[in-house]
Amino acid sequence: MKRRFYIKTALVALIAAAGFSSCLKDDKNYVDFAGAKPLIELPSAANVGGSGGLLQAAALSLSAAPVPINLAVNLAAPKTLGTDVTVKLSVDQAALTAYNTANGTSYILLPAAAYSSTFSAVIKAGTNLSNLVININTGVIDPSITNYVLPISITDGGGQQISNYKTVLYNVQVKNQYDGSYRADGTITFPPPTAGRSEVNVTKALTTINANTVQTTVFDLGGNGFIMWLTVNADNTVTVKPSPGSANQTIQNNGPCTYSPTTKTFTLNYKYVGGTGDRVIFETFKLK
Repeated sequence: MKRRFYIKTALVALIAAAGFSSCLKDDKNYVDFAGAKPLIELPSAANVGGSGGLLQAAALSLSAAPVPINLAVNLAAPKTLGTDVTVKLSVDQAALTAYNTANGTSYILLPAAAYSSTFSAVIKAGTNLSNLVININTGVIDPSITNYVLPISITDGGGQQISNYKTVLYNVQVKNQYDGSYRADGTITFPPPTAGRSEVNVTKALTTINANTVQTTVFDLGGNGFIMWLTVNADNTVTVKPSPGSANQTIQNNGPCTYSPTTKTFTLNYKYVGGTGDRVIFETFKLK
């Protein structure tokens, strides 16, 4: 029985090797795709190089002018064509619905006023690649909404077959220039006899509220729901105030509060009122 098993295994291996070799040219390391039909595809949808894929983050700066997203459209073929190929694309609500259903997510369609495009890309004769430009009007997007998605699919391959890699879903989020990850250092002082404490090299996220305001935690009290808004004024002074949902609504300036565009650093003197008096905080945030 054992000998018969070896014989059968050898035969299967030989048949597989013969079938595989029929796909190759003289060079054993070269696969012959000469007979492959051209395909129209979105390369980023294929997750090439470990980036991209079906759902892609599009974190854009808040701007008065439209911010472009360039979507590559590719002719996947063993050789280029002798004529132009006009590829049509469109916003695909069905693709977004399918993604939400499959992944248990609740992304919503980006409002029509927030984008514009020709939704057409021409791959010129003798070339393989073109770009679709999608202009995002970040000024009309509410930065607090982080689940907007713009789903784009190829709908017409210009006479060529459309690949399975035909759809991308852009998760569009708007960020101002102060949004980012910061190193926080500082001290908090309490009324006697309570001792103060320090923070050193703590990572804090500052997230966009609007064009000039970011949100973050008060010292180390984020777990208590103490959240503040920092608004950078025209002269680079900073106004400190509680977020509307903060557990403490007495957060306020208590001395010079500034932002340095050169070093990307917030220097803050602020306080909040506790049961026994003011809690005084000195804190700096430096962009990492």
